Amino acid sequence: MAFTHGQMHANALFKNQSFRNAATYSRYLRRFRDRPLYPSFFIQPATFSKYEIDIPVYLRRLGWSSLVENLRFSQCPEAVRLFYVNLRCGPGSDPSYFTTLVYDYEIKVTPDLLASLLGLPHDGLKAGSDRDFYHFGFRFDETLQSLAHDIGRWFPSQLSVGRMPDDLKVLHFFLTRCFLPRDLSSTELLHSTYLWVLYNARAGRRISFASLMFCHMIRFGNEYYSGPLPFGPQITRLISRLGIYLRDKVVVCDILDDLRPQHVLARLDALVGPRKPVTGSGGVSNQPTEHEHATATATALEDAAAATFKQAAHSMCGPKWRKWLEKDLLLPRFVYESNQINDPISSDSESDDEDRISTYASPPKYPF
Repeated sequence: MAFTHGQMHANALFKNQSFRNAATYSRYLRRFRDRPLYPSFFIQPATFSKYEIDIPVYLRRLGWSSLVENLRFSQCPEAVRLFYVNLRCGPGSDPSYFTTLVYDYEIKVTPDLLASLLGLPHDGLKAGSDRDFYHFGFRFDETLQSLAHDIGRWFPSQLSVGRMPDDLKVLHFFLTRCFLPRDLSSTELLHSTYLWVLYNARAGRRISFASLMFCHMIRFGNEYYSGPLPFGPQITRLISRLGIYLRDKVVVCDILDDLRPQHVLARLDALVGPRKPVTGSGGVSNQPTEHEHATATATALEDAAAATFKQAAHSMCGPKWRKWLEKDLLLPRFVYESNQINDPISSDSESDDEDRISTYASPPKYPF
């Protein structure tokens, strides 16, 4: 049942027009009508704690803990495309609001509206543009220099995310895929918005997510801003809560939910987690790290000791005793059937084996 005019939110007014003008309609046909919506990446930040990367702590410092709750939504792709193609900023170079048209209704959007109708974090520093960041004392070059981490590798750009410590690289992954999504082709470089978040996460300052989301929407209203359209579920919910009827147009959004921490760490070429060959200016490097070399040496020594012990057991004992020795004495450290090390002390050994199987040999069949 559709809302009546008396039930409509004050920020949604009926205008009896689908597009602002013929030029907007032409732009819609050329750049927005078939534009894909950004998929929803579903991965819990707490799963990285086994690698001593505590993303939930950063989210609590920012005041963003609620963003990882209720991530599965439905969306209306047509309404989302209309939302972006009709977007027009308010007066001034740094607008405090923008308006848009969706199904003949003109909507006035502000950060406060996003926060109130979508329950978005809006405490702390309210900034979304470079001008706002500068006002609060943020200096891009100085911040980049203070956070960059020399890992002994060459990068083609000083803005490469690879120069960040592992914990900030993982937080940047969540920013560019989940919280403030952007085109995957540009996620390798640090943009000012993301560096602003990393900077305040390290400093322990709360910042407004609603302000960042507001400015992020404005950028995607530009037809030359590439990539899938973000915030499909959130925009759908916003339009619906303003009183615009969407019930017969909503579909289930695309959820990419089989990512594991190992996949992300491999994608980011992190220093923690299972390792992989690294492609650099000199080609593919197969040289093991110091940690890998030590691990391989220890494994080889353990295998040699196990083989010696097993040979002695076979030569000294009968079949029954050999079976008992292999099962009850060797099993706590070695598993011969699978040739894998088993650590019975750890309660997570089963899940660790599961993670080990699903690392780089079988990554998800989609870009991330």
